Amino acid sequence: MRFSGKLPRRSLLLLIALPVCARDKKKGQPGAVIFGTVFQESGLSLPGASVLVYNEASPKKKYRAATNYRGEYRVRVPAGEAVYVVHASARKFEKGRRTVKIYDMEQATANLILKPKK
Repeated sequence: MRFSGKLPRRSLLLLIALPVCARDKKKGQPGAVIFGTVFQESGLSLPGASVLVYNEASPKKKYRAATNYRGEYRVRVPAGEAVYVVHASARKFEKGRRTVKIYDMEQATANLILKPKK
């Protein structure tokens, strides 16, 4: 079979339709972002820490993230006035907790410092 340099029409339609089908359903919905960095008590960032975020009024819906190599995390939450609780944990460190108030579609920072376990 020789390649003529032209794509069949079916292949062209598939290439056009794939990006539309693969689109993130949450994209375009209004939301707020809680982000920050998890630090060790010494001031160094803490990569690989687990971060758990939930609305204080309805703690059943939880949002999870892990810190990247710079100790940073980012969690998208629904827009609207709410108080969120941010927990961070890592092996050999005590757990950290912080609350953040979101008023609308905004970005809020919640940095946490974890102390080593004794």
